[in-house]
Amino acid sequence: MVGGSATARSMIAFLVLATVLILVSPSRTIQLQARTLSAQVELTSEPLAWDLTGATVCVPSADVEAAATPPCGDGETVAGTIDGPVVWPRDQRLVLNWTPERMSIRLLTEAESWPAGTTLRVSWADAARNGALAFSGYLLLGQEMSAGATGYVLDGSYAIYEQGLVSGWIGWSPEITRDGEIRRGDQLQIICSPLFFQTCEGARIDGRSDQYRNTVMASISVDHDEMAGLHVVATGAEANSRLELAYAGRDRVLLIKPSWVERAAASSSLLALSLLFSLLAPLLLPLLERATRKS
Repeated sequence: MVGGSATARSMIAFLVLATVLILVSPSRTIQLQARTLSAQVELTSEPLAWDLTGATVCVPSADVEAAATPPCGDGETVAGTIDGPVVWPRDQRLVLNWTPERMSIRLLTEAESWPAGTTLRVSWADAARNGALAFSGYLLLGQEMSAGATGYVLDGSYAIYEQGLVSGWIGWSPEITRDGEIRRGDQLQIICSPLFFQTCEGARIDGRSDQYRNTVMASISVDHDEMAGLHVVATGAEANSRLELAYAGRDRVLLIKPSWVERAAASSSLLALSLLFSLLAPLLLPLLERATRKS
């Protein structure tokens, strides 16, 4: 009888430990897709080529009174047309904008023989023909919907995938523990917070000691159905990540990640453990009752 009660206690302890390991999720991947009027990109991979054939190069001009030469604007000078791929160096920072006439790519840091502030303007016909602009790096989508904003997100959605320790050991696929819609005017990025057993590989966000940018694999393309906006698809690197939303009227950003309740509801591992417990319960409970009466 002593052996039976010990076995019952051991089985219950095992089930409790397995439940904890299932709910502990050290890895999280966030996927999002959105239509946006602007996106800020910082490249973290080795030199990367984008096909920008047909783009007009507009460099800042010292002659502020010079007449504009379309598609360049005031304070800009036409510096030629691109015929082929542009190779971006590591750490290049870019801002992509959508307008009804064309897509523009503004350089926040210098590249090749172009100074910071240079803008590459690509017609929609050329952008569609050149194909998607893929990259690995940091991504900031849109701007807050404040008065006069022109680069805000139009719409989108996100999904958060998690894989607990047990499902990782078994080799099961990650599960969607939370998903939702992106509102018009949300400014968003994927960030990472370090844990005592896990670090973040991205750059630290200025002014925040415990938050880092999460590297994403992403692509920016043109919708062929003539809908407004750039179509962005991004998948964050596996980490203790979360989705950061900022919008006008809120002093602090909103950080989105699944709760343990959402993780439990979505976990197939926990469902399998529950089924196992339901099968073992009729055997374990009588042993525990006898041990209780003996004591």
